[in-house]
Amino acid sequence: MLKIKGWFFIVSLMLVSHVTQARTWDEIVQSGELRVGMAGDYSPLSFRNKLGQLVGFDVDMTKQLAKALNLEIQFVQTSWPTISKDLAEDKFDIAAGGVTYTENRAKQFSFSSSVAKNGKIILSHCNQAARFETLEEIDQPDVKVIVNPGGTNEIYVNSHIKQARVIRVKDNFANLQGIRNKTADVMITDLIEGHFYQLHEKGVFCISSSDILDGTMSFKAYMMKKDNPELLEKVNHWLDSGSKFVLAKQWQVVQ
Repeated sequence: MLKIKGWFFIVSLMLVSHVTQARTWDEIVQSGELRVGMAGDYSPLSFRNKLGQLVGFDVDMTKQLAKALNLEIQFVQTSWPTISKDLAEDKFDIAAGGVTYTENRAKQFSFSSSVAKNGKIILSHCNQAARFETLEEIDQPDVKVIVNPGGTNEIYVNSHIKQARVIRVKDNFANLQGIRNKTADVMITDLIEGHFYQLHEKGVFCISSSDILDGTMSFKAYMMKKDNPELLEKVNHWLDSGSKFVLAKQWQVVQ
């Protein structure tokens, strides 16, 4: 009886291992598809246009990457709260569309070389920008800070906002709408995103902080499972080709 139980335990482990095992490079080639997971709510890296199409810097980047690898691309919907779990469960080969390199994520996953430099800034409605130039000015009881779950913005807010009222919303679209309609005063976001909205919705969104917030210098990258080093090598080789600089200029992504 013990032997039977032991055998079932081993089989169960094998099944779990099989489910979570990353596709090998050979399996990706055989499938003919590169699967890329994106939340699709992070302009200008990945977002939905007025026609509902997925567009953005990372959308174009990964399309070109797939083409260079002689693969078709398949975009997989994910979310910031579940992106690491979805990748761990092998729902896609690469997580992209605004993923920030962090030490905690790097313990579990492999990261490509830098796709874009970044850091945290304070984004507010332009008619209030002068009030919110520093962390000290926004961390006050009468200030409303809006944030969505699952990303590095929430991590920053949880760590640094002690007195201000924190409004938690379902996604990044709700963050931005809160600033537009002034139900919130500020959001902590990335320089890349803040720069995009400051350019495209002039008079509405302004980066109110004079510089990147202390200790938040970072970079965006593509995240993969550690058990597929060949895919990582091919991604980094393509990034070294310089294609990203052409697309970064097109999408006005800070480099």
